[in-house]
Amino acid sequence: MLPGNAKLYITIVIASGLAVLMLAAKSWPSASFKQFAIYLGLTALASTLKIKIPGVESTITPNFIFLLLAIYACQFSEVVAISLVSALIQSLWRSSKRPRLVQVTFSAAVLVVSTAAASQISHWLLAGNAWEVSSASVILAGCIYFPLNSALVVLVIGLVSGQSFRQILGNCDTWAFPYFMGGIAFAALVATGFNQSSSWKGALILIPVVILAHFYFRNRSGQKLVPHASA
Repeated sequence: MLPGNAKLYITIVIASGLAVLMLAAKSWPSASFKQFAIYLGLTALASTLKIKIPGVESTITPNFIFLLLAIYACQFSEVVAISLVSALIQSLWRSSKRPRLVQVTFSAAVLVVSTAAASQISHWLLAGNAWEVSSASVILAGCIYFPLNSALVVLVIGLVSGQSFRQILGNCDTWAFPYFMGGIAFAALVATGFNQSSSWKGALILIPVVILAHFYFRNRSGQKLVPHASA
């Protein structure tokens, strides 16, 4: 049985995710389908590269790199759809145990909310500025996405397990911080070298880098099996 405060928190996050999905569904664009499809495929592929965070019932994947580039290049509703699909794949792909519906739903809501917030806040802060369509927008979106996503995950783990938030955050940051900072840097490099309409070409170039980084961090974590939970 989940503690009452954990149930309330999970309900709020899932409701927020559903609200974002409904908002995105109202403004679905009719253009740039090719770019949307490429980013959807790349993010889905990256979502299968799961690494268990030592000491924490959660995983990280490099899908955020392509999500940040999607924020740079795609429309808001497309970004939300990409984040939803990637979250579902991360939760369900090669799980050692079948995840419960509430786990899958919560994980999807976390990624949708984190990505939507990073997209909207970064574009709002840079609105009318030349940096809005540059690497600065990717870096800013990443600096919003990473702490928000981490906080949402750490809170639920702490509420469910009763562990100290500081301890959980310490375990996560040891692995997640360099992982995310490196990914943000690579995404920013693509945004620097490619404009919005051609950024998918730079994203394709990143595939070997993403795969190599995955094996490096997986070996560092000492994990051979993917877990059933996802972040």
